[in-house]
Amino acid sequence: MNKPMQWTLWAAAAAVLTACAATGVNPALEQARQLVTATGSNADVARFAQLELKSASDTIAQADRIWRKDGDEAEVRHLAYLATQQAQTAQLVAQARSAEQAFGQARSEADRLRLQTRTRQLESAQAAAQAAQAEAASAQARAAAAQAENEALQARLREMQAEQTERGLLVTLGDVLFEFGKSDLLPSANLRMDKLAAFLQQFPERRLRIEGYTDSVGSEAFNQALSERRAAAVQSALVNRGVSPARITVQGYGKNHPVASNATPEGRAMNRRVEVVIADEQGNLRSR
Repeated sequence: MNKPMQWTLWAAAAAVLTACAATGVNPALEQARQLVTATGSNADVARFAQLELKSASDTIAQADRIWRKDGDEAEVRHLAYLATQQAQTAQLVAQARSAEQAFGQARSEADRLRLQTRTRQLESAQAAAQAAQAEAASAQARAAAAQAENEALQARLREMQAEQTERGLLVTLGDVLFEFGKSDLLPSANLRMDKLAAFLQQFPERRLRIEGYTDSVGSEAFNQALSERRAAAVQSALVNRGVSPARITVQGYGKNHPVASNATPEGRAMNRRVEVVIADEQGNLRSR
C-alpha cells in the first residue's frame, strides 16, 4: 500500500473513531468498513480479487446484522478483525495476480519476437536486442510474480501460526480450544477455524490430515476415543466453513507421539493437542 493511501486510511480511521464516539456505533466495525471500502476502490482488487473482497464485504454485512440485532460487541469486534484480515489478503492476492498477468504478457511478447526472427530467417542485431530485452522483462515479471505470491502465502501462514515440517505444513491447535476432557470446540476457537478454513479455500487442491492427541492421564481407551472425537470436531468445523470433506483424513492417536514429557502439567498441556497437517505444493502429505 502506498503512503498517500496509508495517510488517507489513517485520516478516515480517525474520522470514523470520532464519529463513533458521537453516534454510538462500533469503532472497530467502522474502521474495518473503511479498509474494506478503500480496498474495493483499488482497480487491481476489483479485477483480480473479487472473491476475497466479497468475503470481506460479507463479513462486514454479517457484523452489521449482529450489531443492529444483538449489540454483541465481542462478536462484532471478532468479525471486524476477520474482515480486516480478509481485506489485506485481497490486496496481496490482487498484487500477485497482477504480477502474474504482467509475466504472461511479457512472455507472450518474447514468444512473438522469437517467431518473427525465425520467419525472417535473418536475425538482425536489432531483433536480437529486442528479444533479449523482452526476455529480461519476462524474467523480471516472473520474479515479481513469485515474490508477490510468496508474500501472500507468508501472510496467510502468519495468520494461522503455521510451520513447515517434513510431513507438510503443520498447524497445532492446543487443548485450550476444548473444555477439559471434552471434545466440543469452545467459542474461542472460531477465529482459528476461520483463518484455517480461509487458507484451505485459497488452496483447494491441497489435502490435509487432522490428528488428535492426549496426555497420559486416564485409560488408554478413554484417551484414544477423546483424541478421535477432538479431531472429528475440528473436521466438522472446517466442513461447516466450506472445506470439502473429501480432502480431509481424520486420525486419533491417543497418548502416543507426545511432544513433551507427561511428568509435568506444562508437558501434559502441550501433549493435549490437535495437529492439522496440510499437503505441500507438490501434494505430498505424510502420515506418521
